[in-house]
Order: sequence, then C-alpha cells, then structure tokens
Amino acid sequence: ATTAAAGEQGKTHTVKANKLVVISAGALGTPQILERSGVGSAAILDKLGIPVVSDLPGVGEEYQDHHLIGYPYKTTLAPDQTLDGLLSGRLDFAKALEEKDPILGWNGIDVAAKIRPTEAEVAELGPEFQHLWDRDFKKQTDRPLMLMAAVNYSFDPETTSEAGDGPCQCINMCCYTAYPYSRGNIHITSRDPAASPSFNTGFLSHPADVKKLLWAYKKQREIFRRTNCYDGEMAVGHPQFGEGSKAALSDKKPAGGLFASLEDRRRLPPIEYDAEDDAVIEHWIRGHMNTTWHSLGTCKMAPRENKGVVDKDLNVYGTEGLKLADLSICPENVGANTNNTALIVGEKAAWIIGRELGLSISP
Repeated sequence: ATTAAAGEQGKTHTVKANKLVVISAGALGTPQILERSGVGSAAILDKLGIPVVSDLPGVGEEYQDHHLIGYPYKTTLAPDQTLDGLLSGRLDFAKALEEKDPILGWNGIDVAAKIRPTEAEVAELGPEFQHLWDRDFKKQTDRPLMLMAAVNYSFDPETTSEAGDGPCQCINMCCYTAYPYSRGNIHITSRDPAASPSFNTGFLSHPADVKKLLWAYKKQREIFRRTNCYDGEMAVGHPQFGEGSKAALSDKKPAGGLFASLEDRRRLPPIEYDAEDDAVIEHWIRGHMNTTWHSLGTCKMAPRENKGVVDKDLNVYGTEGLKLADLSICPENVGANTNNTALIVGEKAAWIIGRELGLSISP
C-alpha cells in the first residue's frame, strides 16, 4: 500500500506484505480504504477513475447505528449524587482530583435496561409495526426493542440552571434503538485520501424506528415520574405539546408526594396522548436524533450475492490475502454497547489468522 506520509507533505510511504493484509479501520474507515484500493461498487469506482479489482456493491452499504435521544428531568438529588456540578464547573475539577472525590469514579450511567412493549402497546403502533414485531421480536423473548439508561447529568450543563430556585441536579433518560431497521451508507468522493466521504447515516429512514422511539418516549416518562427523586421535566429537552394537551409537561412532582411502595406507583394514572401529541413527539424525535458512536455493518459478512463483502473467514470476496477485522463486518446490530462485539471480532480474527499462518495461539 502507498499512502501519504503523516506530517510530511508531498512525501509518500510504501508498505508491502507477502503473506496477508488485514484492514481494521472501523465501519467508517474500512470501506473507504477498500474503495480507493479498487474494491467496491464498479459504478462508484468507474466514476472516480479507479481500476476495479473486485466489484462488490456491498462495500460502504448497510451502515447502522443505535439511534439515541436523551430526555432530561429535574431531581431532588443532592449535588454529590449527579455529575452536573462537575460538568458545569460548579465543582472544581482540580480540587476534586486533589481530594480524591468519589464522584470522579462514576461513569455517569447509574442504571440500564433492555425493554420490550406489551402486546397492547405493540397494537397501538399500527399494523405495519405489528408485522415486524411478530416476525422479528415476538418469539425471541430475549431480544429487546429498546435499550434505556439513566444518565446522571445533563447533556447541556447550562440547562441545569433552568430551575428558578437555582442550579438543579439532572437525570437524563436515554433511549436507544436496539435493532434498528434504518440503513445508511458511506462512500469515497475522490481518490484523494484526505477528501471527505459521502456519508448518509440513514437515521430514521425506516418508519418502524420512529415508532420504537415514540413508544420509548412514553415509557421512559412513565418510569421516571414514578421515582421518588423526580422533580419535573426540563422543558428544554422534551417535545412541546399543544395548549390543552393532556400530555403537557409538568414542572413538579405528581400529587400525593413520595411513593411508599410499588403499589403506590401503579396507582399513578398514566399520561394520556392523542394523535396530535404523537405527531409532536415524532417531530421532536426527527429533530433531536443523536449517534451512539456504535457504527457497524458497512462491509458485512454475508453471501456475495446478498451484498456481502467478506466470508466466514473474513476474506474479502474477489481478492487474495486480504481480510477485514472490525465492526464493519457485522451483518446485524447488537442489543448492547458494541465494545464487547468489537473485542470478540478481534479475538476471533486473531484465531483465524493464526490458524491460517500456522501460528500457535493460546486460548
């Protein structure tokens, strides 16, 4: 491979291999390296004058990510029970470090869960969603529709001063699509490695993903308003419902004070939403979507005729001595943080490569 030398303008470095080349540049980087090397869709490569080594239309396609939205709430928690003071600057970081403040040991995520809707809730999302649920989720009872996490800080530290009586402590209820149907793509726009790619995230391109997040908004809201630390929604981070809506935001605890038991929580009537409210939520979702940096799937392991790029041994179709070893090979998303999946891919790749090269690898 020949590439521009880092920090040396106008110079190039050439690296040669006589046994095997393994690309591990991630779901965004790997497809770009392949395309500039002549591996990818012939239609794309021909336009850029790149000789086609292997015509693989799947390169750069099927991009996936976990769609994320966080909804902030005011709480009655003490300043040392969230990270808001640290992130907003109210708590001096240097002093906290010197005093070995326990708050520096938190990762910010106090609790996480995998959640599924009831059959009644599925039916409310419409017949098209019902079909997908029955096909992909209903019988797979360990397959979550959404991932949810309670994050103990505001994404925007300035919003923690929203309360009229001074800075507040925030909890963000974060919702992630576990197995999104939406797909995007990433492709090169030039032979120049420094040129920006064409990147379409495809976020919410499938209507079912919007329905998932619609359901998740309602679910997380019901969950958090039943906690004893709930002190109202932070309006800046929630859909703005119309005047007179029964789903209107609240800046205070539900009537009745603290919950003494699970039964107390169950007795709290659920929030009512109508079709107009649902439209407001969906509009909010489309305008506030975030990445989780869980990119994968752009060079998936699948049969070549199904837009696959690598086989079961990580070999790139139509080439010799070329393998991929990163999350770009995943044909489907995972219902969790993708870090463990990346580690597993690396471990398996090492085993496959070691076996083929005759190396001894201890388990």
